[in-house]
Amino acid sequence: MKIAILASGGNSQAMNNTIITIVDQAIKNKIKVELIRDGYKGLINEWFIPADPVFLDNFVNRGNVVIGSARCLEFLKPEVQAKAAKILKQHKIDVLIVIGGDGSYNGAYKLSLLGAKVITLPGTIDNDIASTEYSIGFDTSLNQIVNSLDALKDSFGSHDGICFCEVMGRHYSDLAIRSCIANHCQAVVTIDNVKTAAQFAKIAQQAMANGVRGVMFIVTENIYGKNGLPSLEQIAKEVETITGNGMCRAVVLAHIQRGGTTVASDRFKSSLMGAYAITCVKNNQLNVAIGLKHDALITTPIDKAVTMPRKKHNFYFLEE
Repeated sequence: MKIAILASGGNSQAMNNTIITIVDQAIKNKIKVELIRDGYKGLINEWFIPADPVFLDNFVNRGNVVIGSARCLEFLKPEVQAKAAKILKQHKIDVLIVIGGDGSYNGAYKLSLLGAKVITLPGTIDNDIASTEYSIGFDTSLNQIVNSLDALKDSFGSHDGICFCEVMGRHYSDLAIRSCIANHCQAVVTIDNVKTAAQFAKIAQQAMANGVRGVMFIVTENIYGKNGLPSLEQIAKEVETITGNGMCRAVVLAHIQRGGTTVASDRFKSSLMGAYAITCVKNNQLNVAIGLKHDALITTPIDKAVTMPRKKHNFYFLEE
């Protein structure tokens, strides 16, 4: 029995912990392991490397992905998928384990249709995989945001300013909502409750009237500056004009959310998932997506996992 592991899409912290656990458990069960550098890009270029558990253990706390991750638009082409399936067969890979988000899951599903055996694990800071309540890296990314907001509140509070902080999350705003609640910010904006500059200004003025120094707004990425909406910088300028507050700024946290030391909860949960992947391999439970639900490990058939409706939030928005 031989397996291969790849990480695909945007990196998420604790991918390393998942990889380390899979390798350790595979070796204990006399399963051969190969690693694939840089995701599906590495697969179609045959960038296979041996798994060295001693070397990998040096990255147990790191937020990078030691084997690399990459987006591969070329993999959307059927002929490229067929090439990848052929390469897996040539390398005598019995099971491909894929760590990534929606696009990575779809890539694995396409390979399964071509006869490859796959297992997917949810590696995305967005926490938007419908077949699981938790995705690898989410907890660390949330902590990175919360720590950054602490620093921003120090600065903007000192100057009685207004801060618009943009965080990642695309179509699913768990990072924005949870960080807003954790830091007691004044409002969170998602695709479901887009606000105008006038609405922001009203909230800010009310907060300042109540004695708040350093008004904080959390905004999910890819909302402003698109679909006819002003940019977040333009929103900040308009609010500055309306409120007369001279320190009104837009701050984009960007890729700082994807790095940093992996927190304990991520290390623990990602390791559980990694170990369970080997259990699935041993039990011939293949072409499945691994997830967590109510802290229990679950599997979902890969064809079902890629067609499940998008997750919905179960929080009330923190409003004015």
